[in-house]
This record gives sequence, structure tokens and C-alpha cells, in this order.
Amino acid sequence: MLKQIVRVAPSSLNPPSRRNFTLNVIDGGVFALGMSLISHQTILPVFIKNIGGTNIAVGLIPVVWMLGFNFPQIFFAHMAQRVEYKKKLMLETGLIQRLPYLILAIVTFLVIADMSATPALFIFFFMFTVAALGGSVHLPVWFDIISKITPVTARGRLFAYRSIAGGILGVGGGWLAMVILRTIAYPANFALLFILAFGIMMISFYVLTRLQEENPTKPSSTQHLLQNIRNIPAILKHEINFRNFLIADALVITASTANAFFTVHAFDTFRLDDSYAGLFTMVMMISTILSSMLLGVIADTFGHRLNLIIAAIGTIIACAFALTAPNVYVYLIVFFISAFTINVVVISRLSIVVEMCTESERPTFIALTNMLTSPFVLSGVAAGWVANEFGYDVVFFASGFCAIIAATWLAFKVREPRRFIR
Repeated sequence: MLKQIVRVAPSSLNPPSRRNFTLNVIDGGVFALGMSLISHQTILPVFIKNIGGTNIAVGLIPVVWMLGFNFPQIFFAHMAQRVEYKKKLMLETGLIQRLPYLILAIVTFLVIADMSATPALFIFFFMFTVAALGGSVHLPVWFDIISKITPVTARGRLFAYRSIAGGILGVGGGWLAMVILRTIAYPANFALLFILAFGIMMISFYVLTRLQEENPTKPSSTQHLLQNIRNIPAILKHEINFRNFLIADALVITASTANAFFTVHAFDTFRLDDSYAGLFTMVMMISTILSSMLLGVIADTFGHRLNLIIAAIGTIIACAFALTAPNVYVYLIVFFISAFTINVVVISRLSIVVEMCTESERPTFIALTNMLTSPFVLSGVAAGWVANEFGYDVVFFASGFCAIIAATWLAFKVREPRRFIR
């Protein structure tokens, strides 16, 4: 393993690529620290419960995020294709992605405690949707420039190092969240978490301004929005491996529904106070640290498909522990494995897509992937209703079953892109 770690060091990159590599790792770590303070899996479900939300509202967290973040990307992908230098557009969209958390901090501190559940939930989900839409505009441009300035054989390492940096800083973020939730009264505790998250994410924004984009990309002047949409049937017809990947991706997204309910299930089952959300975040960040180097080595050595199979298997194991854990300390294994599977998706989901297409097709294929598979996150709404009516066990059984199908499909129907010529 030591030899593998040495081999994945970015020292072989030229100086501009090495500098960009380092800056991207710093950006990933700092941004992850900010997000750890408002974790979708551990912090926000507790916030929703505090403002009076039900399990259906908790299930809406991943639904709103994935639909808002992923579905509109096809409408913005053409912007990235039509510019030679993408950094300016990346920065403009990145700012839109961050601002809603500042507004959420102000609203939470000033008015949310005096509201009934319905208007409070409306305000939260409205601003959460704006943040997701900002990310939707930002991601195709950001991922395109990352792919442009990072060699293909270093992308797995890059995302692994970003995850390691984020995990290390996120442990501190989880500890800070635990202290804030334990020592500061509601709603000031959550308001403080939102404002800290915004401030830290603005530091990552500054890091992005230091990236060097030396060479222009040949713009695709003829590829407009309507053409992107018209091309969808042809892409799905001729790109068989990509089509099979989309089926697997939809199954993985459906299986990941369980992630939204692990926290509230633990709180309801073991009667925990809010500060445990910070502990769960710390466990997830530790898992991210420990898994990232292994996943990066696997991705760069064997390809991203194997990582995605591991993610599906991890979901099966996490659901099994959630169903059987006798106490909160054993239940920590659920969060450890859940973070492992989430980390796989961060490293490999879109990375495998860019290996299935040409350079000029990257923004379209990324946006198309997110547009076609993100609606499957609507299973989270159904899962919230099922949890209310029949309990969390049914949700975890269903997610585990979908994960079994996903792992099988990935193993037998999706080919590793590096092993054949398109």
C-alpha cells in the first residue's frame, strides 16, 4: 500500500498542473468543512425536526437537493461548451451557490423560532432550493474546468485527496457542530452553523480564484440548448454503455434514500439530544479520510466502475446495521459505512461519465446524467411517507434491495470505459 500511495503523489505533474492540483485539493477540503457544519445527512434532518417537520419533510432534503442541483444542468451545459476560458463563468456561478446560506443564517436567527412549522419549512426549502439551483448552474462549468486542467490519470487522486482534506477538516467541523448544538440554544445554534458554513465556503471561493487556466478550449459554437435536448435520444440509442450506466446510477440513487433517514431513525430509537448530530458528522468525516486514499488508488488503477460496485455493496451493509444495531455506539457503524458509500459517489460517479465521452461532449454528458437519473431521488418522498406509516425498517429493506440490483447491474452490464474503444 505504501508504494501505491507514493505512486499516486502528484509530483509527476508539470508545475501549472501541480499548482492547480494543490489549489483544488484545498478548495475541496475547505468547502467540505463548510458543508460539514450543515451536513445534509446529520445536521439538516435535526434542524427540520426542530422547526416541526415530519419524516416526509426530512425525506425532501435529498429530493430538493438532487432535483435542484442535477436536473437543470442540461439547460446550462451549453454555456460551458461555448466559452474558451471557463474560469470567469465558474466564479460567477460559484458565488450564486454560496449566498443562500448567509440568508438562511439571518432568517434562522431573527424569525424562524416565532413561526409555525409550515412557513418555517417553506422558507428553509425555498433557500435550500436556491442553493441547489446555484450548484446546478455551477457544476457543469466547474467539473469541465477541473477535467480540463487535470490529466485523466490524476483525477481519481484529485478527488481522493479532496475527500481526505475534507474529511480531516470535517472532523473538526463535526466537533464544532456538536459543541454549538450542545451549548447554544435553538435557533441561535443553527443560525451560527449557517453563518460559519457561509464564511468558510467563501474561503474556498477565494481559492478557486487562484486557479490557472492556461489554454483555451475550442468552443462549440453550434451546440445550443435545443440541440443538446434534441441529441438526447441519439446519445441514449448509440451509447449503450452510457445507457447501462444511467440505469445503474438510477438504482444507486434510489438505494441511497436510506441515507436521509439514518439520523432521525437513530434519534427516535435511542432518544438522543441534538448534539449527537455533530458526533455522527465526525464519524462520517473519519470514514471519508480512511476511505479516500483506497478509493483513489482503486479508481486510478482499476477504473471507477469497481468503486461504484463497492458503493452499492456498502449501502447493503449500512442498511443491515441500521436494522439490527442494539445501541447508538454500534449504530455509528451505519454512519461510517454510509459516508464511505457517499465518498465513492463523489469520487467516481461523474468521473466515469467523462471517460465515456469526448472532451467537447463532457458538459452535455455530465448534465444529461444528472437530468435523467436525479428524478429517482423522488423515492425519498415516498420513503418519508413509508417511514411515517410503516416504520424505518421498510425503508431500509427497500434501499438494500435496490442496492443489490445496482451492484449486479454494474458488475454484469456496465463495461469499464478504459478497457474498450467507443
